[in-house]
Amino acid sequence: MGLHNNVHRRILGGLIILCSVVAVLVLRLAWIQLFMKEQTVPGTKYTLAKMAEIQSERETVLDSGRGRLYDRKSEPLAGETIWTAAFFPQEAKARNTVTQVVYEEAESMHRLAAILGVSYEQLLNKRSSLKEPLLWPSSVGKGPLALTSAQAEEVSALGIDGVGVLPFARRYDGKATGRQWLGYLSEEVPNTGGKASPSGLRIPMTGTDGLEKTLEPLLRGVGHTEAYAQVDARGQRVPGSPIQVRAPGNPYYPLSLYTTIDKKLQEQIEELAVKAGMKEGAVVVLDTGTGDIEAMVSLPFYDPEKISPEGGEWNNRALQAAVPGSIFKIVTAAAALEAGVTSADELFYCSGQYEKYGLSCLKGKGHGPLTLAQGFAVSCNTVFAALAERLSGAQLQATALALGLGRDISWQAENTLGFPVLKPLSGEQKGTIFTSLLPDDPGARVQTAIGQRDVQVTPLQAANLVVTLLHGGEVRAPRILQRVTFANGQKLEDLPGHLSPSTAGRISESTARQLLSWMRKVVTDGTGTSLQSTKWPVAGKSGTAQTLVKGMPRNNQWFIGYGPLDHPRYAVSVAVENVAPDSSHLAVKLFGQILDLLSSVPSGA
Repeated sequence: MGLHNNVHRRILGGLIILCSVVAVLVLRLAWIQLFMKEQTVPGTKYTLAKMAEIQSERETVLDSGRGRLYDRKSEPLAGETIWTAAFFPQEAKARNTVTQVVYEEAESMHRLAAILGVSYEQLLNKRSSLKEPLLWPSSVGKGPLALTSAQAEEVSALGIDGVGVLPFARRYDGKATGRQWLGYLSEEVPNTGGKASPSGLRIPMTGTDGLEKTLEPLLRGVGHTEAYAQVDARGQRVPGSPIQVRAPGNPYYPLSLYTTIDKKLQEQIEELAVKAGMKEGAVVVLDTGTGDIEAMVSLPFYDPEKISPEGGEWNNRALQAAVPGSIFKIVTAAAALEAGVTSADELFYCSGQYEKYGLSCLKGKGHGPLTLAQGFAVSCNTVFAALAERLSGAQLQATALALGLGRDISWQAENTLGFPVLKPLSGEQKGTIFTSLLPDDPGARVQTAIGQRDVQVTPLQAANLVVTLLHGGEVRAPRILQRVTFANGQKLEDLPGHLSPSTAGRISESTARQLLSWMRKVVTDGTGTSLQSTKWPVAGKSGTAQTLVKGMPRNNQWFIGYGPLDHPRYAVSVAVENVAPDSSHLAVKLFGQILDLLSSVPSGA
């Protein structure tokens, strides 16, 4: 009897303990449901209720929320919206139903495979094993495949379960280009601790070079846009669960930033440079009226999605200083005219050798008697060596500064758009005239006068030098960013152009006019006679600079100028770097091709 009672007591005690545990669990769940569901989960920005919802979702990021960059005609440069095919896990179905669906969708799936450029088997295998959303990848670059409008409509009309067409903000187009001024992105933090996204766009990205870096505070978004669907424990989409999109819902962001670049012109010049065989160097095209940058091409090309720190392709050669050679004779001539130590009709004699400093001219053959104007046209070293001996180093330096060389010239503004100093162009080098003016060595002046020794100029400065002459000696600041607007189109800020004066002053209008007339003589009677057949009459100055690359003698070839002659619209600099000393002058040839291209651009376009 006592044994029987002990058993009953033990059973009762166990039931009481079990009921107590169940009661505690029920109370705990009730507490969580009623009171803790709105509390934030440590290490995330979500509440418990939201985390439960997210854990039953599968999503893909469509837009990182980063600001857009556009060209002068509102064509996208970074952040283009494309249509792409989005695949989500299929709805949970019975085994026999799955077989039936595959049979019924076979025709549509064959057509989809053709649109995506893959085999039916590849598409079927990819879809059947899908547990996470997939934006169908492009064979070019890292992003999804871009569909045409017609393809997008056709894919939508196929009505395949879990397959839809969604807009995707593609940062770059997956091609290597000469737009190093655009820059590139890199991961801000390797691991955010948050839930990974199949598209990879949940990882915070930050601008690392170019406009992406200098404009980072404006380009940084306020949240991403994603497409999602509810799934069950097996990763299959819950029956009746639609593909939905959620976005930050901010009418002002992301911002839209409009550059001065003409995207079509940029692409055409890139193509011309490649066809011409240019391997290293840069081309800059400026609007002569405003000084705005309409195209800036740097070679070798770079892919912003495949950056090689060792390769250096991401460096913008248009902003990097190089030895200019005879295009610097524009500065020497200006200094001599301003100082009154010569005149246009002064007569010089070139024997082919300038014995004092070992200079040669015309491969030692000489030009014979010639005036300063003729010496400029044929780029006679003897003439400019003689001028250098009449000038001081300070005079050459001051004239170079007055013409926008040896200093920063690109557009910038103080206390603008939240920046203490807003300067969009990243990595602009100042260049040099002399590394030292003490002592004022005549030999150093002679070498400097012909654009050798310490002289270094950027292709941007060289193009802007032409604009400066066309404006009578007034230096303008080349601009690449013209305005910023909110996402709803409302204007945030206009960024007007401005001048870039020098403390050294400016050259006179008469000197500027004289130099422009001599630049025409270069084409009619000098080193640029091959340009007489261009569609527009043009003017300019050639240059060939001797340099060393890894201890080997190499040349930099230059041609800078403008067109058309009577109503100038464009100033262009072409710098072909690191070529063999005996190479034909590619810079002159490419300049002519670019000016022919520009002649087809409608006025005001």
